[in-house]
Amino acid sequence: MSFFRLIQKIRSFFVETPNRKLTWCRNDYELGKKWSKGQPHPFIKNKSLWDYCYDPYDSVYTLNNLNNFIK
Repeated sequence: MSFFRLIQKIRSFFVETPNRKLTWCRNDYELGKKWSKGQPHPFIKNKSLWDYCYDPYDSVYTLNNLNNFIK
């Protein structure tokens, strides 16, 4: 297990899993960000789900991508 995976696993223990659809507000964005940084990337090893879902230009697009993985 790589160091990144170990940190990711530890982080996932301290953050709650969203049990509802994330809406467009700061609290939901922060919750989604914290949760996704503890989840593995769907295709690339040693990256997080946040790296896959994050869009630096549009936060709504980022939240929509995270909602697709929460279902």
